[in-house]
Amino acid sequence: MKHDVIQKSHARSILNGLEEDRLFPRKILRGRELEILLDNNQYLIETSLPFIKNLYTLVKGSGFVITLTDSEGCILELTGDTDTMRDASLFEMIPGAYMNEESVGTNAMALAIEEDRPIQLTAQEHFINAYHRWTCSSSPIHNIDEEIIGVLNLMGKKDQVHPHTLGLVVATVNSIEQQFRNLKLNKDLSETSGFLDAVINNLSYATFTLNTLGYINRVNKTAVKIFDISRSELFGKHISKYLNRWQEIWNAVQSGDKMLDEEVTVHGMPKSGVFVMSAMPILTEDNQFNGVVLTFRDMKRVYNMVNKYTGMKAHYTFSDIIGSSPNMRRLIEFAEKVSDSPSTILINGESGTGKEVFAQSIHNASSRRDAGFVAVNCGAIPEQLFESELFGYDDGAFTGARKGGKPGKFELANGGTLFLDEVGEMPTDMQVKLLRALQEGVITRVGGNKPIPVDVRIIAATNKDLKMLVDEKKFRLDLYYRLSVIPLKIPALRERGEDIRTLIEFFLRSKAFKLKKNIPELDSEVYQILMRYEWPGNVRELENFIEKTVNLDGAIMLDVENEQAFRQKYLNPEATKKGKDSVMADSSPIRSLAEIEKDAILCTLERLNGNKTQVAKLLGIGRNTLYLKAKQYGIRL
Repeated sequence: MKHDVIQKSHARSILNGLEEDRLFPRKILRGRELEILLDNNQYLIETSLPFIKNLYTLVKGSGFVITLTDSEGCILELTGDTDTMRDASLFEMIPGAYMNEESVGTNAMALAIEEDRPIQLTAQEHFINAYHRWTCSSSPIHNIDEEIIGVLNLMGKKDQVHPHTLGLVVATVNSIEQQFRNLKLNKDLSETSGFLDAVINNLSYATFTLNTLGYINRVNKTAVKIFDISRSELFGKHISKYLNRWQEIWNAVQSGDKMLDEEVTVHGMPKSGVFVMSAMPILTEDNQFNGVVLTFRDMKRVYNMVNKYTGMKAHYTFSDIIGSSPNMRRLIEFAEKVSDSPSTILINGESGTGKEVFAQSIHNASSRRDAGFVAVNCGAIPEQLFESELFGYDDGAFTGARKGGKPGKFELANGGTLFLDEVGEMPTDMQVKLLRALQEGVITRVGGNKPIPVDVRIIAATNKDLKMLVDEKKFRLDLYYRLSVIPLKIPALRERGEDIRTLIEFFLRSKAFKLKKNIPELDSEVYQILMRYEWPGNVRELENFIEKTVNLDGAIMLDVENEQAFRQKYLNPEATKKGKDSVMADSSPIRSLAEIEKDAILCTLERLNGNKTQVAKLLGIGRNTLYLKAKQYGIRL
């Protein structure tokens, strides 16, 4: 259905006389016209901006731009990362630019209005070539009368396309539309206490209302549940009893400002702790200060949402693991059995064997599956940042620290699983702090002094021999024993030979689907080579090799120095033992790897019109290697 919608839109774009090589929108408002447009849409802009800012905090630094348009597709606001904003401005994607079909052809914002539904477009699904670099996820915004009044769009580079991106936009639009309803309700019910209570009692976050002196006069049901305290205990109490930052908050809201999504500590209640708080002034019709509304959301719920939309979630399950060899079946059965244990697991295996796939599968088979799966590559974090990465930091902990502080991976994984990949690369001073955190179940942020309880299941992985590192004084013995309560050893691919053919066939199908190509047929000679090759890079190497083979429509290219020796070893290993003469006498008349490779180069050169850079890239070799092989085979470049 989406394909039909895009095709029809492309057809309309052609009828509108749009050129595919157009760079700029046909229609852009400037000066006074733009001022009038922005004034007319002030309600939409002001209501949407807080939610746009919240959305940006989730995608900041990942190259996305958030766009708000009016009901005709005219841009009202843009927020995003500097590089992507600069790219957008080069194509005049600025306030006042129309993004409808008549102006720029097929795009997500135009189709969201045309179809009145959320939609995601990527690369060539856009009409004009200039937009092929992007992926866009758009959702129409409706007023309380269900009329389209605007569109929210999230734009990034095309390789960042993901269904969750559209889900994130839809969730934000739902919040904006809910805010329209809330504002309408607040206006209609401001003088009716009973109706106001009905509204706040149905909110999913804890809500307090305070009078002009800071005393609590309303509490919703969610607050009673979250803090495990009765209304009668809270009513009439001054908020400073529960918030130590109250004076700062009070000064801000009394002057008419809002505080959105501030991390605060609530104390003095049965269920105290860290929460995300927003504070908004209650103003009368003549703009007089009349009290404060405070809302609180549980940090664990916030972290789960962050994990969901930033990819910190486990996707693999045991059913995704391909392997029917006896040692793999035993390993999978054992891993399934220990999945729900709270004990730490140490996964050992060579590079490319699928250690994170097992870790994600264990998480998804456990009772923690609905919480976050947070992965940390211990070999990729600078030593000086390791502690703040794992444990987070408080406001002002060091120069350049984010205002309000930042949670670490332990807090983000609270209630879920923390996967420590390449744990053998962890600095020795951090090993001591990690051991303490594991033993006590409590962490302290850098620059902070408040202990934070965490409930985290640890899965560690390494391709090194940790016992050898212990002997070399590079890894602590006590941490080794703490991590390896349940050890898992993933066999190398060469140790599970009967799985190689199954994996080859699986990757042939999946890569052909991904690359939109036919599934190539491999002859028996190729299968002999692949089944006998040792695969030092394991499953990852096999997967990459099959992807290259699918790109070459079934031709294989093996980067080896001595092709004849390679063929003798992996195609007919018995003949190798008899010597070169015997091999040549017994071999059947088959094509050599050199012939296959030469044909692959010629075929690729022809298909890519002699573009040497693209040929080398597709074949998975460098340009210098391409020139050397062309000279070797007498191919003119």
